[in-house]
Amino acid sequence: MRTILITLSGTHGVGKSTTAGACYYVLAGLGLKLSFLRHQDILDPFGFVVRRTARILGLTEHELDGMKPVRALWALYILFIYVPVVVGGIQARRLLGYSVVCDRYVYDLLVGFRDNDRRIPTEEIVLRLIPRPDISFVLDAPEERILVTRPEHSREFIRKEKLLYEHVAEHFQLKRVSTDAPVRTVWKRISKEIESVLAGQMARN
Repeated sequence: MRTILITLSGTHGVGKSTTAGACYYVLAGLGLKLSFLRHQDILDPFGFVVRRTARILGLTEHELDGMKPVRALWALYILFIYVPVVVGGIQARRLLGYSVVCDRYVYDLLVGFRDNDRRIPTEEIVLRLIPRPDISFVLDAPEERILVTRPEHSREFIRKEKLLYEHVAEHFQLKRVSTDAPVRTVWKRISKEIESVLAGQMARN
């Protein structure tokens, strides 16, 4: 039973959702069943609590996240909610014969914390527990295009995020793809990379 785990990462506004749709057509064309797993849906419940608490206390989310009790709660949430849901969700889908596309992944979690000059609590443990994808794409786009799609972000924020993603992509050897290229070019690049991974799987088997 052939399955593949693909993750899509990148700064806000680079077209991750659109590219996820491209992955669907690529995989369907290769005769594979596909299931999506949204990383942000797993984090949002606790993130909402943090944001609401910060508002009530008159603090910024950044200030609240820097407090030791909140970091301890983040560590517990990530270890006992986020990791089991991600691991279990991926394993269950693959056992049923589905390839999995993750819209954002642990790499985005790394960048999200480092955006606030923090590290993921228990980072080394999390990285060991989370499944290593068969192929991971880090999507990028020019600053001006991101500003158009995400006008709420400043240039400084976008530049910092882009730099953090560059570091993460280099450290974990992730595939970089520019979504500024024509859609067909992006899809062709993704399709080629996915087919290469699948060919490698077949050769090993």
